[in-house]
Amino acid sequence: MRSLTMNLASTFFEVARRLPQRPAVSSESVTLTFAALADRVARIAGSFSATLAPGDRVAVCMENSPEVLELYFACWTAGLCLVPTNAKLHPKEVAYIAESSGAKLLFTTPALAEGLAPLEREVAGLQGVICTGTDRYQRLLGESPARPRSMKPSDPAWIFFTSGTTGRPKGAVLSHRNLMFMSHAYYADIDSLDETDTQLHIAPLSHGGGLYALPHLFKGSHQVVLGGSFDPLRTYEAIARHPNVTLFAAPTVLTRMVHSEAAGRADLKNLKTIYYGGGPMYVADLKKALSLFGPRLFQLFGQGESPMTITGLSKRMHAAADHPRYEELLGSCGYARTGVEVKVVDGDDREVPFG
Repeated sequence: MRSLTMNLASTFFEVARRLPQRPAVSSESVTLTFAALADRVARIAGSFSATLAPGDRVAVCMENSPEVLELYFACWTAGLCLVPTNAKLHPKEVAYIAESSGAKLLFTTPALAEGLAPLEREVAGLQGVICTGTDRYQRLLGESPARPRSMKPSDPAWIFFTSGTTGRPKGAVLSHRNLMFMSHAYYADIDSLDETDTQLHIAPLSHGGGLYALPHLFKGSHQVVLGGSFDPLRTYEAIARHPNVTLFAAPTVLTRMVHSEAAGRADLKNLKTIYYGGGPMYVADLKKALSLFGPRLFQLFGQGESPMTITGLSKRMHAAADHPRYEELLGSCGYARTGVEVKVVDGDDREVPFG
C-alpha cells in the first residue's frame, strides 16, 4: 500500500501554475508574480538540496520582506523544517533557539546581520549566517530548480518557539498536516479566499501573520509586506490601494489604528477582514474598533502548539449588538473552531459544567 504524502510547497506550486501572472508578493520596492516567486523558491530549494538533508532545520531571523516567504516555501520544497524567530530578539536569544533546534543555516536581513554574524562561529552545528541582498544569498538562485520533495503528513514543517514567559523558549513542532489543517480551518471559519484577495502584513511574519500567509497563498491571494515599524497612516494608505484587504493586528496595534489621526479620514471600502489576537482586548476598545471598521473583525485564540486555531469569535458575533449578553460575548474568546475540541477545567484539572 502506497504511503500518504504531503508537502505544503506542492499546493503553492499548483497555484503558481494556475495563476502565473497574478501578483504573489509585494513590498514597497518590488512585486513578484506567482511564476517569478515559484522560480525563486525552486532555485533556492535546489541550493538547499545540494548541501542539506531532508529534515534539517533552517532558522529565519528577518525583518518583514518578500524574501521571508520565498525562504519558507524553499525550505518546504527541499523537505527542510523552518525555525522562524522574532527579529526583535537579542542575538543571544536567537543563538539559543538556533542551537536548541539544531539549525544548519540562519537567514537574516541587513539591519540584523552585524549582530547575528558571530553566531556562525558560536553556535554548534550552524554552517552559515546568510543575509538577503548579498552575493551569498544571490548565489542560492543560481542552482537548477527543485521539485517539492515527497514528505509524510507528520513530518516537521515549522518549529514555533514560545515566548518564554514561564522560562526559556520551547519549540512546538508543527507538521505539514498541522499547517494544512490550520489553513482549512481558516476557510471554514473566517473567509473564503481567491486571487482577488490581498493580505496586508504589518505584523512579524515569524508568528501569526506568517502562519496565515499560508491559507492566503494557497488560494492565490496577493501578499503585501510593509517593512519597517508599524505606522497607522501607511497601513490605511495600503488598505485604500489594494482590493479585499485582510490583515492581522495584535490588540495593541488595533487600538493604535482606532486612535490614530488618520482613522477619521481613512478609506475603508477595500477592507475585508481584520483578525486579531495574541493578547487581551478590552471591550471598550473593541467597541471603538467596531464603530470604525464595522462587522469586519474576527477574534482568534490559539497557541504555538495549535497555531491560530483553538477558538474564535466570528464577524457575525461581533455584530450581534442585540445579544442579551453582548458585552460578555465581546469579552469572551468565542467558540471552538472547526475540527477542534475545547474543554474547560478547574485547578485540579477536572472538567467544569457547561455555562
